[in-house]
Amino acid sequence: MNKRITVALCFIGLLAYNESEGQVSGRGQENLLKKKELPGEYSAEQILNGEYQWPASPEITMEALDSPFFVKDAFGTVPEPGVHPRILFSPEDLEDIRNRSKNTKTGRLALKNLRAYQDISIRKEHTASYNVYQALLAGNIKKAKGLLDNYPKAGEGDGVSWHHRPQFLYVLLLETFDCLLRDDTEKGAELATVITNLGKIYQKNLDQMDRAFKSASEILSQGGDDGNALKFNSQLNSDVWRSGRKDAIGGEPYFAFLYDFAYNWMNKRQQKSCRNLLNTYTKGKTAMGSHMPHHFRNWNWIAVGSGLLLTSLATEGEEGNDARVYEHQKEVQTDYQKYGWSEMGMSKEAIGYTQFGLRWHGPALVAMARRGHNLWNQKRWYNSLKWYANSVQPGGARFISHGDGGEAGPTLQTLLAWKRSYPQDPLVNYVLQETLAYQNGGGDKLDGGRGYVMYQIIFADDPLPTDFEAGKRLGLPNTYFDPERKSLITRSNWGDDEVQLQLECRDDQIGPSHQHADRGNFTFSGAGRAWAIDRFRGIESRHHNCVIIDGKGQGYVPPPGEWLGLVDNDDATFGVLNAKYAYDWYWQGTLSGFADKDQPRRRFKRWEYLTGETDKWLAKHPNFDWKANIDRSPVVEAYYNGFESGDPRMWDEYARPVRVKHNPVEKAFRSAGLVRGAHPYALVVDDIQKDSKDHTYEWIMMVDSDVEMLSLQIDEIILGGDTKRTEGAWGTLKFEPKEGDAQLLVKVLDRTVPEDIFKNPQIRLETFEYKDARDWPDGRSFGMAKRLVIPSYGVNPNFKMLLFPYYHGEEKPLIKWNESKTEVSIEWQDQKDRVIFKENEKGRTTYKVIRNGKVIAEI
Repeated sequence: MNKRITVALCFIGLLAYNESEGQVSGRGQENLLKKKELPGEYSAEQILNGEYQWPASPEITMEALDSPFFVKDAFGTVPEPGVHPRILFSPEDLEDIRNRSKNTKTGRLALKNLRAYQDISIRKEHTASYNVYQALLAGNIKKAKGLLDNYPKAGEGDGVSWHHRPQFLYVLLLETFDCLLRDDTEKGAELATVITNLGKIYQKNLDQMDRAFKSASEILSQGGDDGNALKFNSQLNSDVWRSGRKDAIGGEPYFAFLYDFAYNWMNKRQQKSCRNLLNTYTKGKTAMGSHMPHHFRNWNWIAVGSGLLLTSLATEGEEGNDARVYEHQKEVQTDYQKYGWSEMGMSKEAIGYTQFGLRWHGPALVAMARRGHNLWNQKRWYNSLKWYANSVQPGGARFISHGDGGEAGPTLQTLLAWKRSYPQDPLVNYVLQETLAYQNGGGDKLDGGRGYVMYQIIFADDPLPTDFEAGKRLGLPNTYFDPERKSLITRSNWGDDEVQLQLECRDDQIGPSHQHADRGNFTFSGAGRAWAIDRFRGIESRHHNCVIIDGKGQGYVPPPGEWLGLVDNDDATFGVLNAKYAYDWYWQGTLSGFADKDQPRRRFKRWEYLTGETDKWLAKHPNFDWKANIDRSPVVEAYYNGFESGDPRMWDEYARPVRVKHNPVEKAFRSAGLVRGAHPYALVVDDIQKDSKDHTYEWIMMVDSDVEMLSLQIDEIILGGDTKRTEGAWGTLKFEPKEGDAQLLVKVLDRTVPEDIFKNPQIRLETFEYKDARDWPDGRSFGMAKRLVIPSYGVNPNFKMLLFPYYHGEEKPLIKWNESKTEVSIEWQDQKDRVIFKENEKGRTTYKVIRNGKVIAEI
């Protein structure tokens, strides 16, 4: 019999559906909750044995980079089974790690930070971590468990915060690693006792889960609303993520490292106890990405899931180890490399949020390389360094990208691993220099507050002392454009005097993600600083450099935009896009996955929160036909069509998105670009119209908190930062910039002004609460922020903006329209440009930029 038919018949037999109550009832629900997998999915055993239930994913060829700088065996090789440490380094590597912690600036600062954290936590009497440690050392398992279960009240505060890591376990890991560096066998024997006793608590957790799964439901109630931090329960216990199994051992891969580092201080009984715990945890288990086609494995949770890969290697080759787990996880993490990164080197998320997943995936890449599966020389992975380099802002020590984490740069952990693989590579060393400057801020914190000082010591190194002249010596082109992500970074030139523009209109969205409602968002920098910026996690259009209409922007979850074209030559670079679809609709992410009352996922704690949110939404929209509104955009169709067997989900949560009317518009075109020359500048042109009625349109540009509006004369705005301010006449403000201060001219070339001039809203630089409107008034707030707002009241705002960065005292352009307002001249003494505008049949403004009688760009 066909496997799919067999599964379907089994599922029919499983469920006893009570239509009036919309629930699986009686014996059917009990049996369903005791399944290891969802109906229709392959079992963990099938998956680990190499079976695969979907057709072939879109083909991507992994191409190796031929680089003279690549050191293939940079991370060493794995020792024989039973020899420890082994996951990330071998016993023979320890002396080199110790030397790097002493002989590199990075290593010295990282070790100093590590020990400073330990001195105020596990080494300080009466702190929570100290109290837990002492209970474990004394063999008082009951007391230690009680303290861990109520850790905030286990003692005095530790003074450190470990984001997405259990505080005690990570502090204990740092203590064990430091002991290994010191080669302190006396302390090591003590740590072996503590680690073994902690393992007994974790073993009890796992045994409780496994017993409850087989016989009872005593811990079925421990769920959570965050699939990234799910409390352990006994449901779907073949998957460490779905069951929250990783929570039962304090997270991954921390106990694995404890065993690996402390192994040689343990006696045989302790080794066996810890080995049994790790094997109980990993044997026969899958993780995030296992129940998905290859091309679904493309975002940061897949990377975080590599904690299972690292954990499986702690007992590699030893009795009871399930070698299939590593082999399968190797496949999943390789798929993340294939499908999570574009050929140009961009991930699916902003630089900052990508680093979150790389905190697990990076060490996994090291571990795989040590075992002969080396991805460090894959082109698309190497090209991520070009993305990072292009994202560096004028003045250095700052990176900008788009989406969650768009304000952040790469972590030292990531760049130090690159440095180990390519020690003499100029690109690696330049990005490492900028990363150190960004993380340090001129100080000595080395990103230590995020808790990854251990990796910084293992891979400690300093960049080459080369002056790369703000990237000029790298020889990279001025324009970096990713056709897969529809993301553009272009600059006037590389160097301290560069002007940079970024423009993005993502069309690769296939469901809820870390993207924002910002199709057409741009950033702009020059005169040694950033002007138009992106921030961390404000997801709404009003918090981006976009246009909003009567206070309302694009929909969230954002549907795809449409990239219409790129113009790129030596004189100018422009992008053209259409954001109409993103204004017209928003995506409701849970309806197609949870609205059906027969959906098995509705019965499990893993998806309880999403089920509840779906039901609340449907209660507010009782007449909405969600099946008729499943999004059929080409990118969504290509992604899902043919791969829906077994109901795979992004985030293990979201099926095909459902579109809902949001803010319908007649058109929403934007073009933006950079004109090079002796005086580089940017043009941003918006053709947006809601309907035939008057509306208030607002052109928004987010700025840093130090930016001030120094002057405003009708349509000419001068922005500056950190400028002396005094009181002018009649209590007004007066700014006194000094020679050489960085400034930005924002020239409003055009905007619609109503006939009734009293309805003309004023241009303003405003301070506001950076707060989500969603879930008002309980939405997230990120504090206070600033933005430039250029409004227009009318049917069509006709926004045309020119941005010119300069230093106070330098020549500004003379800008003048012709009488028919079809052509504008932009002139300096040594540069004279003309821009001729014309509207095409689709309602989009086209234009030509002319210099010395030659068309240098036609948009």
